[in-house]
Amino acid sequence: MPSEIKASTTDELRLKNYRNQLEQRHEMELQEVQEKHKDELDRLVQNHHFQIENLRNAYDVQISQEAEALEERLHQVRTNAGDRLDTEKKASEEELSKLRKANQERTEEYRKNAEAQMDSLRKQLQISTEAIHYRARKSARKEKEIT
Repeated sequence: MPSEIKASTTDELRLKNYRNQLEQRHEMELQEVQEKHKDELDRLVQNHHFQIENLRNAYDVQISQEAEALEERLHQVRTNAGDRLDTEKKASEEELSKLRKANQERTEEYRKNAEAQMDSLRKQLQISTEAIHYRARKSARKEKEIT
């Protein structure tokens, strides 16, 4: 029996040692797996941050490009509106110039017509004055002859 106890104690010690070795190996493997997982997690987090930063940059670039396109479009619209305004302004100035010229010509024509009418009236007045004067002289001669 003492040899059985010794053998069982030895087996027990050997099993404990084996168990301790297995536990140590499992602990080491567990630490390695945890370190791998930690490294993998760190790498994934870095990759995630990198992707987010790339998306933000792409978003900023897209917004910047759209802003530039909108500014260019606004400039084009303003330029076109300015050109159209200048064209309309020039056309209205030409129309105003034509109207002024037409009014000036009409005024000149009215003035000439008025002068012609005045001349005609003066001639008629002169003729009628001469006729009245002639009649008055004739009448005065008749009165002298009668008296």
